[in-house]
Amino acid sequence: MLTVEGLSIQSDAVSLLSPLSFSLKQGEVLGVIGASGSGKSLLAQALMGQVPPGFKLGGKVISQQGARRALAAQSASVLDPLRLIGSQLRYAAQRLGKRASTRRHYFKLGGNITERYRHQLSGGMAKRALMAQACWQSSEIMIADEPCCGLDVEAALAIYQHLAMLARDEQLGVMVISHNLRQLLPIADRVLVLRDGRAVEMTTPAHIRAGACDEYTHRFWTALPEHWESERVAVA
Repeated sequence: MLTVEGLSIQSDAVSLLSPLSFSLKQGEVLGVIGASGSGKSLLAQALMGQVPPGFKLGGKVISQQGARRALAAQSASVLDPLRLIGSQLRYAAQRLGKRASTRRHYFKLGGNITERYRHQLSGGMAKRALMAQACWQSSEIMIADEPCCGLDVEAALAIYQHLAMLARDEQLGVMVISHNLRQLLPIADRVLVLRDGRAVEMTTPAHIRAGACDEYTHRFWTALPEHWESERVAVA
């Protein structure tokens, strides 16, 4: 569905994202993990054709059969501050017309989020609004950048389950950029690991759980509190 060949973000003197090559299949959830500053959000932006001022985008992003991409951004700044959230969603639906009606599942917003402006949203409300906005775009490829940052466990689980449903039932290609390994691994088919703008490896949740992965990747797994005791025993 999506083929990435040598994707990079570079200037004459600095490389923010070294050439990356990977694929995203229809019906697949591809997780992307890495420490802060590893290039995860830059990758999401690059896939949407966006780069910081003064930098150039290199490589190729090939969407099979014209598959469209939607980004559930990390920052609420992409929301229009002058329009109610509900108005923004309705506008998106009107632009899509008949194509919007083909999507069977939309992300449901709780409370009165649709009746608020951007500045009236809490961090969790903003995350749900961003997810809803991306889902309403009826694209074949969903890119979710830190979709659950700032959410409680129950709300985060609902979003991850929705992303898994988009891949399983709607047959979208779903990329999830996340620090939340605990909830990412149960829904991911493969995991791309980034470090300092470079690919460490492409692995699987099973390999991460078994420790059959790069040492850098394994640290994310052992950093979870539930693994601290076993890690101390192993070192001893």
